Amino acid sequence: MRCLAEPTPVTARTGGLLHAHTFRHEMFAYKDGMAGFVRGLIPLISTALADERPVLVAVPGERVALLQDALGPGSERVQFIDMHLLGRNPGRIISAWHEFLAKCDNTGRGALGIGEPIWPGRSSAELSECHNHEALLNTAFGGGHPWHLICPYDVDGLEDHVIEEAQRTHAFIDEGGESRSSEAYAYSEQPPRPFEQALAGPPAEVRELTFTAGQLGSLRRVLADWAQESELGAQAIDELVLAVNELATNSIRYGGGEGKLLSWCEGEVLICEIQDAGHIEDPLIGRSRPAPNEHTGRGLWLVHQLCDLVQIHSAPSGTAVRIHKRRADSPAG
Repeated sequence: MRCLAEPTPVTARTGGLLHAHTFRHEMFAYKDGMAGFVRGLIPLISTALADERPVLVAVPGERVALLQDALGPGSERVQFIDMHLLGRNPGRIISAWHEFLAKCDNTGRGALGIGEPIWPGRSSAELSECHNHEALLNTAFGGGHPWHLICPYDVDGLEDHVIEEAQRTHAFIDEGGESRSSEAYAYSEQPPRPFEQALAGPPAEVRELTFTAGQLGSLRRVLADWAQESELGAQAIDELVLAVNELATNSIRYGGGEGKLLSWCEGEVLICEIQDAGHIEDPLIGRSRPAPNEHTGRGLWLVHQLCDLVQIHSAPSGTAVRIHKRRADSPAG
């Protein structure tokens, strides 16, 4: 059975929120499958409820049912979200946490969140974006609202490299009921730079279409025809076309006035990539709903809501935004 890296200082968990004056992002390393998952989380949830702290649990659906059964009547005081739905695209999760925190009262009691964005079966592209999400949580919430976010990781069911990366993206680790600092945490001094990661190259057979401002209508028609030929459902076609239109419009406004659309299929997933000469610098852009007075980030936020996965590579030399859309009858990763 796998063990994590040996700890330095160890803090015994008392069940309460540790360092309640700050945001605490913690990896919960559980073993023994669902039994270990429930055994480790129920005391934390129960203590938060006893302290009258708000609790939101976002985990895959089958885990939701297990926690509800174990909590009994107390489950009615917990907000549950199926992470298979919310987190299929990890870029949507931070927005959900913001909305949760906005509804919490201002009593000084730190809220408790439990979020499990990674489960066995995630694709390599999904895992990469999950890791980006975990790293960016520290940027999104550090220094703000004091709350505690626990991220369960199945150390028996996930591959070694996934567990190792989780230790890099979480400042704290809970293992066996004890909480400690993560020696591998990578962002103590420098923030994450998710857009520096290169995207995997597309396959040999790729459709390419360049566009300028006067060609957006033609771009939408060509894309819709291709998506229909690729047997994407009617609603999904509308969502894909709208997402690509938002990205292409951004290319016209901020990416040099023109761009290129690449499109291809990988199994049951349709993939589109927009390339332009722009440069995206804000690592959190599109991950939170823009305020009414904000004029940037709306397009990318909408794209995240419409797509099953969003990947971004950006440098001073240019930007590529890659979006994924599954056929309606294909399962989540």
